[in-house]
Amino acid sequence: MIPQENIQKTYFFSETSSSSQRISIYSLLAHIYFFFNSVFLPKGILFTTILSPVFFFNQIKNKRKTFAFSFFSVLFLYDFVHLYSGVDFTSFIISNGLFISTYFFVISFYHFINLYGSLSKLFKQILVFNFFLALISVPFLFMETQYQNWLWWVNQLTKGITNFPRLKLFTYEASYYALLFVPIFFYYIFKLLFNDIQNNKKLTMIFVFTPLILSMSFGVIGATLITALVMSFIFIKKLLKFQRAFILTCSCLLITVAGFVFAVVFFPTNPILIRIFNILEGSDTSANGRIGDSYAMAWRIAELKSLYFGAGLGQVKIQTFEVVRKYFNYWGEFPRYDIPNTMGETLAIFGIFGVVLRLFLEIYLFFKTKVFSNYYRLALFIFVFIYQFTGSFITNIVEYVIWTIAFSNAFEQFNIKKETA
Repeated sequence: MIPQENIQKTYFFSETSSSSQRISIYSLLAHIYFFFNSVFLPKGILFTTILSPVFFFNQIKNKRKTFAFSFFSVLFLYDFVHLYSGVDFTSFIISNGLFISTYFFVISFYHFINLYGSLSKLFKQILVFNFFLALISVPFLFMETQYQNWLWWVNQLTKGITNFPRLKLFTYEASYYALLFVPIFFYYIFKLLFNDIQNNKKLTMIFVFTPLILSMSFGVIGATLITALVMSFIFIKKLLKFQRAFILTCSCLLITVAGFVFAVVFFPTNPILIRIFNILEGSDTSANGRIGDSYAMAWRIAELKSLYFGAGLGQVKIQTFEVVRKYFNYWGEFPRYDIPNTMGETLAIFGIFGVVLRLFLEIYLFFKTKVFSNYYRLALFIFVFIYQFTGSFITNIVEYVIWTIAFSNAFEQFNIKKETA
């Protein structure tokens, strides 16, 4: 863990910054990260991507651990194997650059999250501003498509439901936006469970639930519900013991069930129900692509080069053409070239050894950082562990932010207290 005596040091910039300057800088960076990270930039490039070398340089300057030797040793080993087996060099170099910039950001964020003392204030600022933008986005819902697309992700929700708008604000898409919101959503849920919200509880819950619901991200919402069930099972004794938590959990469960029954009876053709039934029937193209088809594609991509080491960074799109031609005898254009989940992409890029290494690091850090000692961090770990199998991508800093918070010492007020005999 990072020693707390370093709490007054800056994390990305000069050590001479004043306290008020640090607050404004980190508030600005947090808002850029959450709301404007990709605005006016080419797809795949973020402001955090551009700034990550600056962040990383300051970690070196302040003599903090960067784990650079381990990271670059493994990366260069893989790169050597992939170069030997043959790659598209331009895509390979660009993707290596993006992968390294992701590492720069994650290391910098790791030190930030462990040292910064005003995370609660940042979360509150983002929550309020996020709801403000969500309100502003409502009129755009009824405008022409070109303006609606500024703040809403309009696409086919599921089979039979086209041009369905989902809230995304200024991000790539609705699921990316929903994933951004997860740490804040979980934080306020636990504040509610711990009775740590003194005023405006109902208004706070509106601020928390509305954006997630409007995003209509079934992957994020589904992983959140599974996390809630797993947490309830793990802490069933404590749940029964503490009346407030038990009542809130049961109330949420009853409201969800009642809402589902009400919708089935009175609104059987609404888009949410149609997608749920399509998923259950196995006819939802998005769910099939993320959960089933993506792994078959990833396996075949890796197999074309090396099943154990994968095809290499930047090669998925190129090898997808080869897989489609070889296995499906199709030579035309097709709409998707990526692997729409992190674990599948890890398999395609780094092979079986990469998947094993990824899972090993997750489990090792789980015990190393004692994730199980904090309700909030444990919930984030369960969520992102599940989600990596169903969504995201290998250079998604939003996913790594969740991992980093889970492996940090943040929000000690949610630590699990040992019961005395």
